[in-house]
Amino acid sequence: MQSHFSRELEQACDAINSADFFRAIEILTALTTNDAMNGEAWQQLGLCYLETRQLALAIEALTRSVAAQPSNPMSHYLLGNAYGSTGQLEQAAACYRRALEANPEHAKAEEFLIKTESLLESREYYRNALKLLYLPEPGASDLNRAIRDLVQSVAIFSESPAQDNLCECANKLFALRAEWPVSAPPDAKLDSWARACERGYQCINLANWRGALAAYNEALAYQSRRAFVHHALGFCFVETGELHEAVHAWLRTVELDPEYDFTRFGRVRQATGPS
Repeated sequence: MQSHFSRELEQACDAINSADFFRAIEILTALTTNDAMNGEAWQQLGLCYLETRQLALAIEALTRSVAAQPSNPMSHYLLGNAYGSTGQLEQAAACYRRALEANPEHAKAEEFLIKTESLLESREYYRNALKLLYLPEPGASDLNRAIRDLVQSVAIFSESPAQDNLCECANKLFALRAEWPVSAPPDAKLDSWARACERGYQCINLANWRGALAAYNEALAYQSRRAFVHHALGFCFVETGELHEAVHAWLRTVELDPEYDFTRFGRVRQATGPS
């Protein structure tokens, strides 16, 4: 009987190698009906269901495979893929960890675990941001925290749905904008920087986003470590639809000033002494 089952499994694997997944499913379904503890058959059946996007059936088959052969890293890995394909990221991560416990050298399990954990972290930032963004009356501190979390979510996972909320959060912050005098020493070397910053500020007030981008990028060429310039660039990039550039600018903002107030738009003032 065992040799008969082995021949059926070999036939199923041949069908899989030929991408004839539905034929393989027929063979493997019959095989698992007669041998419910055949972990390899359940694993191959789960693989076929994955390939044909029958995800609920894939999870069921691979769960049976894991039960029959708990030390087989491939069964855990494929079950992780099935869970991940349905958006069940916590379960997917747990499966990849078990695959690595069974085989610490399983490169794909390690790769997918890192990706899944990044997705989970990105999702947590996104959820936190939504809670703050949609408070009945979010204040400046709520919106500041929200934009930081949205930016972190996108920075971790570039396809995060947080992208869709960046513009909304930016607009809410922009509605609260306040002028912030930025002192600059009376240094001729900073005159060009100050003039570029002032042009950028005026362009923002006129909703001339391309002009503001040009002015603030010029300012960065003179002096690159002013958080408010990167902050303003982020808003301009959102308005021009360049969300990844906005994320980069805002990450640089909080890198330079972790407590930066995103409602403030700097306007350079010449000072009589050092800033």
